Amino acid sequence: MRLSRLSPCAALFVPCLLLACDGTDPAPGQVGPASTCTSDLECDDGLACTVDVCAPDERGKKSFCSWSVAPGHCFVNGVCAADGEQRPSDPCQRCVASLPTLWSAADNGTPCNDKSLCTSDDVCQDGYCAGVALGCNDDDVCTRDACDPAVGCTFMALAGFSCDDGVRCTVDDRCAADASCAGQPDACDDGDPCTVDACNEVEGCSHVPTDGLACDDADACTSGDLCRAGACVGATETHCDDGNLCTIDLCDPLAGCVHLPTESPCCIGVDSVCDDNNPCTDDACDPETGGCMHSANRAACDDFDPCTADDVCADGACVGGAGMACDDGNACTDDLCDSALPGLCLHTPRGRGACDDGLACSKDDRCVDGVCLGDTSGCVCVPDLSTDGVKLTSIQLGTAGVPGEGLDVDQDPATCAPAGCSGGVDNTLSIIAALANDQLAGAVTRGEVLLVIEIGSLAQDPIEVAVFQAVRAPSNASCNVQTQTCEWLVDKSFLDPASCEPVAKIAASLDDNRLVGGGPGTRLPFTIPFNGADLEVIVANLRIEATVTITAGQVSALTGVLGGAVPKQTLIDGLEGLPDDALPISKEQAIGLVEALVENDIDTDQDGAEDAASIGIKLVGRDARIIGVTP
Repeated sequence: MRLSRLSPCAALFVPCLLLACDGTDPAPGQVGPASTCTSDLECDDGLACTVDVCAPDERGKKSFCSWSVAPGHCFVNGVCAADGEQRPSDPCQRCVASLPTLWSAADNGTPCNDKSLCTSDDVCQDGYCAGVALGCNDDDVCTRDACDPAVGCTFMALAGFSCDDGVRCTVDDRCAADASCAGQPDACDDGDPCTVDACNEVEGCSHVPTDGLACDDADACTSGDLCRAGACVGATETHCDDGNLCTIDLCDPLAGCVHLPTESPCCIGVDSVCDDNNPCTDDACDPETGGCMHSANRAACDDFDPCTADDVCADGACVGGAGMACDDGNACTDDLCDSALPGLCLHTPRGRGACDDGLACSKDDRCVDGVCLGDTSGCVCVPDLSTDGVKLTSIQLGTAGVPGEGLDVDQDPATCAPAGCSGGVDNTLSIIAALANDQLAGAVTRGEVLLVIEIGSLAQDPIEVAVFQAVRAPSNASCNVQTQTCEWLVDKSFLDPASCEPVAKIAASLDDNRLVGGGPGTRLPFTIPFNGADLEVIVANLRIEATVTITAGQVSALTGVLGGAVPKQTLIDGLEGLPDDALPISKEQAIGLVEALVENDIDTDQDGAEDAASIGIKLVGRDARIIGVTP
């Protein structure tokens, strides 16, 4: 078929011969608006699949361009194709030259790709590409099987769904989050106390009668019931004698002991007319006359004084026995029993007095805050120290009882201190921060207070953490302690001469970069300098919570808080020992401030009585190397 008369679009773009001016292909033989030509060359539309000619009209007066699809070709929607050639965008359609302006269906079975990962073996069928659907079945009841054309088969875990783990000795099998199936161990309990219940994978549950097992024969008149020959048998008959002559004593298998009142001159109901309510007398009654007799006994009794034990009757009265054993074995505490205390025993630290620290190599032993300390300069030990440490470049007392300023020393989130506190933080001694922090900052900067924290192997659990007073190693005399990694010798007075273990040692754990540890039994000798005079205290129940930086498997920086407790009286005694001009306020004012505002809020010896005031110490440290101990 041929078209004649050239479209006016030809003046702009020759291929428009084959397109209507609205952009659509004309059907073969369609005639566009008149446009004259003089040669076939002027009618060339640039398409290889068309035959373009310039032909005269039916009157033969003018020639117009016309075209036709070349033999053996197709021209569909602006696309040329040879006979049998597939459509570029769809392999299931092809050119059939006998139908040059339409795409025809490709032969069934022609390979194709339907662009879906949920099918395989894709072939053409009646002009469309279709594949065989994938099964997507993993034979796992703990997954939901589906297929996504973009990704293929998917298997979503069905956590919590019922399943069968294939194990005979489990029950209530359930799917887990990882699509595994697991059940709870089958106890195989048959409800019979005289059988031993078990399960094995071959036979399942078994119930073996076993003699000697404890059981209950449901008879209130027996006790010590045991299994014998598969049955529960009472071992001991219950005796119901209540020692009251005014009762008839019986045993009922269901109710147990029953005590019925009797009638006699000696009894009013179940009460004896001769009972004087004194456990230290034996009461007797003449059943004929009702006359009473009371004789003293030596029975055990209770004098209702919790500070006595082994009370016994003497001459008709209860006499307290041995005193409560409150001796804590520490010569530096005064031990006594006070029935008004929750824990009864009170151990008051001695601030002075001779004692024996148990070390033959020490001398001048004396009590300090309840601890026996001696001059151990003559003692020698070789500690096993880690080289990993941090030098504290900032030490400040926490200024409030809030997170970041102190810790939960008593491990009770429901309590905190002082007023205005939150988050369970205990820091009663925050009131002295204003007196101490400037002095502490200056002493740290000047090198008068040099504390180093030793950190044991991070691969161990727990991690050993110790706090030492330290000095720079002589070989590092020029090392800047605030900005450089210096080498340190720890003060040997911070080592126990007997065990060579650090005095201030904490067992800690590391979670990611969070170091946490400590608690009851830990302590730290701590010095607060005041204008050349030192206020020395022992911080008990030492705890640490800090964020650490780890470099090459070692701690290179630390920021956190030390928490603990100092007895209020120990702090007052220390203040009294300072020179009059050591504090920024008068010594009397400082002592009055502590006496009025500080309350003991921590029970350090766990006897039920609060005996020390909580304190928080904020820390910042940088990398340090520990190379030994001071001479």
